[in-house]
Amino acid sequence: MDIVITEWALNSYLELKHSKVFSPEEYWEVIRPDTLLLANYPVEPKFGIQKFWSPAEDRLGVIRGGFKMKWHQVGSGAVQLRLPVGIDGNAFLCEAYVKDSKSEPRRLHKFRFHLERIREGNFSARGRLT
Repeated sequence: MDIVITEWALNSYLELKHSKVFSPEEYWEVIRPDTLLLANYPVEPKFGIQKFWSPAEDRLGVIRGGFKMKWHQVGSGAVQLRLPVGIDGNAFLCEAYVKDSKSEPRRLHKFRFHLERIREGNFSARGRLT
């Protein structure tokens, strides 16, 4: 399975990196290797761990083809990092964010919209992870 970096994913990565949400070491040693596991979805055992991978759900219910990668205690601020991933033939990385109870429902609803755009072919791919 190809891992497609959408423009939303690239922009959020740059914003999170600029805000120093995670260290370069955390990115290269944890976040990126975990993200590369998507090439072996769904057979990679880590996708069976609920604390790491779960279906995405917004106020309208489960988001078809939508999932969340989750990291806990990230960075010096010990935040929870989320990366919404759309699975539709390939893995599409969408807008990553720091989880908080106020904005997560809105972020997941936005993710539903992103998946609709991906299915329509109306999105910008900025690269692929290998």
